[in-house]
Amino acid sequence: MDRRSHGHSFGESNHHLQFTPKYRREVFREPIIRKVCKGFCHIVANELGINLVAVEFGPDHMHMFVSDCKNWSDAQLANRFKGRLAYEVRRRFPELVRKYLRGNHFWSGGYFHETVGSVTAEARRYYIERCQKKHWGQRTIFLFTN
Repeated sequence: MDRRSHGHSFGESNHHLQFTPKYRREVFREPIIRKVCKGFCHIVANELGINLVAVEFGPDHMHMFVSDCKNWSDAQLANRFKGRLAYEVRRRFPELVRKYLRGNHFWSGGYFHETVGSVTAEARRYYIERCQKKHWGQRTIFLFTN
């Protein structure tokens, strides 16, 4: 990632966010849900004026790496992404979501967040291979980048 000038400031703002479905259900085993979530992550990022660097999925969670988000707190980012993704997935695939989840909630109440330095393709690949392999085993790991 590059440092950028933003009016009266200069710097870099990169964040890693992780969201988990309610009860850690493995809803992301469904390829169509991964595809819809990835698509709407790009839409929300464009609406917020931030850069979506990468979206990755485990069977029961999703990771996002975003940059250029100096005007948004982690809580605001989580609220915007979780709200929009839950709405769109439930609206488009109500029966599929019911198969995995009970009640009115798609996401668990919390989220993981951390500020990260420059996120390179190698760093994302290392993270996925090291951390995601335990969820998917030797099967294909899904990496979506711009």
